[in-house]
Amino acid sequence: MSIKPFKCLPLALLVLGCASPGAFAQPAAGIGEKLHAEALASFNQARFPEAYGRFSGLADAGHAPAAAMALWMYLNGTSVFGKDWDSSPQQLAAWAKLAGQPVPVMVGRTYPQPATVVARQGR
Repeated sequence: MSIKPFKCLPLALLVLGCASPGAFAQPAAGIGEKLHAEALASFNQARFPEAYGRFSGLADAGHAPAAAMALWMYLNGTSVFGKDWDSSPQQLAAWAKLAGQPVPVMVGRTYPQPATVVARQGR
């Protein structure tokens, strides 16, 4: 049984790519733009959690336009979307740097406790 030339090439590239620290730092231009277009489509279709996940993933990979959008969604989460988006201070700093914006300060929020119903036991 012989192994065809280049049959194992994708696996070898994957292994070599995982060993390189900066291998996934920047998405390929064509792939990054396609994924960004998909994130924008999610946003335009009001699938905001999906859009935020896509933008933040691209931003983490070094895509500047996605970083600007993820940062905007994070900063306006409660006022525009009624949600707090998850992010770390490191992510926010990296996104702000990519987008050329000041690093936002994370602020803790408190939320009102929902009213609890106490069942009355019959006598």
